[in-house]
Amino acid sequence: MYKFYLSLLLITFLISQSYSQVYGCQRVKQLKSILRGNNKNVISYENGSLLASRKQNLFNGSGKSTGILFRNEIYENSLDLKGTYCSISYSLIINLRQNYELNNLILWLWDGETRYYNLIVYAIYSEKETIIFDSVSASAIVHIKFPVQIVQLFRIYNRNGNTSSQSTNIVKVEAFYRV
Repeated sequence: MYKFYLSLLLITFLISQSYSQVYGCQRVKQLKSILRGNNKNVISYENGSLLASRKQNLFNGSGKSTGILFRNEIYENSLDLKGTYCSISYSLIINLRQNYELNNLILWLWDGETRYYNLIVYAIYSEKETIIFDSVSASAIVHIKFPVQIVQLFRIYNRNGNTSSQSTNIVKVEAFYRV
């Protein structure tokens, strides 16, 4: 009888250990998913991103068509819509609601006249800037894949405008983690 209780106790212990390991793994996966923004776009109105440089940036459009780059609505195909923009030597700074582990950034650059942009993109965490993109000929949709890192904000620096003007015009920005 003693051996029966001892083996029952051992089985119960092993089951509880197995359960705690499974629960612990699930919790780690859940936390990683939150840190990675649930693998969704973390730059949007719904996620609470802020345009920290809004006082030095300019916006095209009016009313619902104002060129803020966090919208998820369908964009009009209009030569007047140039999105959010800044002049040479200025930056568009996007502050995320929380720190995220990311590895992808997509920029929709306005290219109504087939423009090529001269810009640098930084991922920033704890005041440390990491260059994730540097180009003198960026155009249309730029998909930037960078090493997985924790990101607090992005800075898009206008080094020398584009082939038609001195501004960097961005219609939409998305950032996310992709496996």
